[in-house]
Amino acid sequence: DIVERPSGWEPRLRRIMERYYSAARGAVESERELTNVLGELSRLFDELFKLVWAVKVIGEATPNARAAIVSFGERLSAALMAAVLRSSGIESVWLGGREAGIIAEGDPWEATVDYSSSEEMVREKLNPLIERNVVPVVTGFVAGTREGRTVLLGRGGSDYTATLLGRFLQADEVVLYTDVPGVMTADPRKIRTAKVIERLSFAEAMELALLGAKRMHPKTFEPVMDTDTRIKITMPGANQATIVDNRGGPPPLKAVVVSDDISLVTVTGGGLVGRIGTAAKVTGVAAKLGINILAIMQPITETRISLVVRRHYAEKLATALSEELEYIVSRVNVEEASAVSVIGDGLREPRISSKLVERAAGLGGVKSILWAPGSPILVTFVEPEEAWAIAEQLHEEVVSQWQTG
Repeated sequence: DIVERPSGWEPRLRRIMERYYSAARGAVESERELTNVLGELSRLFDELFKLVWAVKVIGEATPNARAAIVSFGERLSAALMAAVLRSSGIESVWLGGREAGIIAEGDPWEATVDYSSSEEMVREKLNPLIERNVVPVVTGFVAGTREGRTVLLGRGGSDYTATLLGRFLQADEVVLYTDVPGVMTADPRKIRTAKVIERLSFAEAMELALLGAKRMHPKTFEPVMDTDTRIKITMPGANQATIVDNRGGPPPLKAVVVSDDISLVTVTGGGLVGRIGTAAKVTGVAAKLGINILAIMQPITETRISLVVRRHYAEKLATALSEELEYIVSRVNVEEASAVSVIGDGLREPRISSKLVERAAGLGGVKSILWAPGSPILVTFVEPEEAWAIAEQLHEEVVSQWQTG
């Protein structure tokens, strides 16, 4: 917010600073630790003020500068958390992601972690602390380049940071705290019969993360997929949780997720038939426009190709396809849609997948169904206004059926 609206930044930043000071006074009971943390917070805010002032003077914030500014929320919170632990009699120190050994390169907002370098450095930095019974508090979603520049790991990257540390430190378990007692079978705000899933495989959990469930970083589970580390997802004080590991467990179908804001862009024409590289030409138009294709569907007759894209890109893509492929395409059609996805390793079994396809096909408002043999996800593209009604039917008549027997 400070970077996006730099005018009047100083009083806004001072208000943020006072909130941190107030939080410290309310949470840190030890006078000695309170004095120490107020000094640490003051040092961090001095650094932040200088950085924002420099951006204001230059009149432009580079991606690296923006990443550095955004990182202060985690750094300030980590410093405060370590002080609270020390005030409670628990030895603790806080470290930024780079100081903890997490090395990443590339896009400052969505950097790629260097696993081999990071593993060595994390063990070198954190194991001595752990061996001395000192609790390290590490900033989430913040890392650093080899040269020391601050980079971020993307939205929701704190969960990703936790599983990276779990991998590098060979942890038995990584606990992720959220605002519900585990991963739910559906959005409980929309489907009241949603319940906590007791067990998920990493494959199922990754599909849910990619669909945006619990706002988890899509890479959350990647670091531990080839390890014996399990992940526990819960909330403070809850007596329920979701356990995610390599084994997974019953029931065969786990969850229903609705994805809005999508469109089907379909090209049709006899010129598509029998031409080598036609699909590449169609997707190439999207690539030139920088439009990500969420899914692609084509019948074996080759007479049409449907691309699934975010809704705000649909008309732009349709226009470009009409202009650039007019020699092979006779019509381009755009349909708004929602996707209702069913996730579960049980879909790998023909008996279960065929039954679900039959059930989904019988529901009103379904445009098309997308599933591949061996895949743990089946997607139905539906009329937007029918999405939650269809999701509830699939949840009640399919997912709940498997959970109860």
